[in-house]
Amino acid sequence: MDFTSQLVKRYKSIFSLPSQNTLTFEILVLSVLAGVASYWMAIGADGWKIGLVDGLISFAATGFACSAIISRSKLEERFLTLRRSLGFILFGILFTYVGILMGSFFSRLLADPLILERVYYLSCGVVVAYSYVVMSSVSNSPTHKILLKSVLQPFSIVIAHSAVILWIKQEFYPERILAFFLVALTSLIASKWFYTKLETVGERTSGLGSISLFKSFIGSLILEDNELLEKDLQKISVVKDVEVKTITLKNREGEAMLVAPLVHPGPFKNVGGASLPTKIAEKLGETGKVPIIFHTPTTHEQDPILSGDCERITEAILRTQNARGMSTASAATSVKVGNITATVQIFGDTPLAVISRSPIPTEDLPYEINEICLKKMREFGYSDGIVVDAHNSMEATYEPLTSEDCSNIVMALERALEGISPNGKLSAGFAQLKLEEFSRREGIGEGGIMALVTEVDGRKSAFVSIDGNNMISGLREKILAKLRVAGYEVSEVATTDTHVVTGTTGGQGYFILGKAIPEAIILEKVLQAVRLAESNRSDCLVDFSKTRVESVHLLGEEGLKVLWRTTEKTIVSAKRNLIILLGAPISVALILYLLF
Repeated sequence: MDFTSQLVKRYKSIFSLPSQNTLTFEILVLSVLAGVASYWMAIGADGWKIGLVDGLISFAATGFACSAIISRSKLEERFLTLRRSLGFILFGILFTYVGILMGSFFSRLLADPLILERVYYLSCGVVVAYSYVVMSSVSNSPTHKILLKSVLQPFSIVIAHSAVILWIKQEFYPERILAFFLVALTSLIASKWFYTKLETVGERTSGLGSISLFKSFIGSLILEDNELLEKDLQKISVVKDVEVKTITLKNREGEAMLVAPLVHPGPFKNVGGASLPTKIAEKLGETGKVPIIFHTPTTHEQDPILSGDCERITEAILRTQNARGMSTASAATSVKVGNITATVQIFGDTPLAVISRSPIPTEDLPYEINEICLKKMREFGYSDGIVVDAHNSMEATYEPLTSEDCSNIVMALERALEGISPNGKLSAGFAQLKLEEFSRREGIGEGGIMALVTEVDGRKSAFVSIDGNNMISGLREKILAKLRVAGYEVSEVATTDTHVVTGTTGGQGYFILGKAIPEAIILEKVLQAVRLAESNRSDCLVDFSKTRVESVHLLGEEGLKVLWRTTEKTIVSAKRNLIILLGAPISVALILYLLF
């Protein structure tokens, strides 16, 4: 798994919560359990009645009230929904329960029920440290408002518990409320120090504060607001010119454009170039052209991280001018060497080479593959060409590309070029089939299935591109088998590697094609798209074009490493300083326990 995927997985896992109803039930159960178990252990069999009342009022009632207040407030903007607020409150109850459970244990051990009461208030003060760290990490509100939200739940528990004890036992402990405030103050000071330490780690590593970067990721992953994250990523980006290669195809039925941008669709969801393949397909469709979008050998180092740059790339494609049209092409040929398959067809005087390692689970082919393939094409007399990473085989894990694979890519391409037949008259058809019954969550972008069929000298071939992020291993072979039966001697199926489907589900973060959408449906839809393209096939003119887009901000190798180092160092710092964050309020609580 690459750095970017690991980063997204780390950030996304923080927000993996059960449903709202489940959280509500868990709060209720934990509250009753905390109250009953604590008082039963501290007082004996009769304690469960006090504990039941205290659990329902001090924990459950205050918890639900605090969740409602936090989720309905505009202080935390859009992040703290009711569901996330309930999750925040649930962990607050859990941490408080740990403290009072220890108090009840020593109450029983030393036969002193008052130990529980003394520890109860002190535990609430310690939990303020948790509340402040969470609130300050997810909210952009002013500091004084974050402070108020941080003490809301612990203070509510203290007030409610004091009322319950006064009602049931006619006892009131003002000195213990004072002790709570002193521990809470210590927690806030320790939390502020902890926050500053983590922020400084990022500033020293990347110039980006760790918590600030975390908030930017929240804005993008959860709230779909990319402005802050794009600004952060721009600070560590590299600026380069990028190329976009296209082949325009015109027949009697219409026009299609095969597009191969030398940038990578990423980093994730709607950030930067994540949606670039999908948007290009949509924009071309709006102009009446059938899109056929391919993924080139690029990795997350080539991620364009500014939406403005992606718009410029798209506009450059739309402005592509056709200089001439050629009516010839070679028949497609396919050669397999080791694990590598190279499928090649010459359009006019421009080779199109699609590289696949299926059925071996494979991530992105590196940018260097594009260079070595173009070098090989030039050796055969072609001035330029298009190299495509089919990106068509994946499982939960993948096998890294080996040096042997790289050698086999060159060898397979060389043998394919050697076996290319002389150009003949080109007949081609193209079609786009949108899978409107499925969505990004199931792993398919709005580009749907894009198909190009060709016939040269009676030999038919099909190139299919699906707007998804890779496909389940073995599915590609099933599709090609169906196409052979349908009369297509040489075929290849690829994905666009669109990242609009990422960050939409748990676990891997997205569904590769064939996971959520049944394989049978994908097979049926691919054949439907190919048949539609075949029905539109006629004599065709082709035209190759290359466009350079200047000064595009790319994530770059160093940018990826900086993000990863910042995340790793922040985690290490958090673990190392956690003992101080918790140790300070706990130490003060122990002193106050002895005093009060």
